[in-house]
Amino acid sequence: MFFNCKDDFFEKTAKLKRISRQKERELALLMKSGDDDARQKLVENYLLSIRAYVQRLPEYMQSLEMIYRCVDALQKEVDKFDFLQENEAFEHRLSMIFRKVTTAYIADM
Repeated sequence: MFFNCKDDFFEKTAKLKRISRQKERELALLMKSGDDDARQKLVENYLLSIRAYVQRLPEYMQSLEMIYRCVDALQKEVDKFDFLQENEAFEHRLSMIFRKVTTAYIADM
């Protein structure tokens, strides 16, 4: 997904719906077999997490650059994370990653 500005991001992600855990596992299996569409659907599923996270940030940090940093981190984590295991939730992992992204963003300001 491409975003022109932060308002465009908020508008497009407002239309997204979460997928079930079962559907997430099915997409993970497809992704492991090389299906890029399944990977993209997993990424889009968690754009809502980025939306919620960025909206909680102070106004001066709610930028398109911050959004794209989070999207980039999300894509890397989707590639690394094992969605088929049961002991760690992906949301928890993302919250830690987003905090690291925020720290790096502040350091670069």
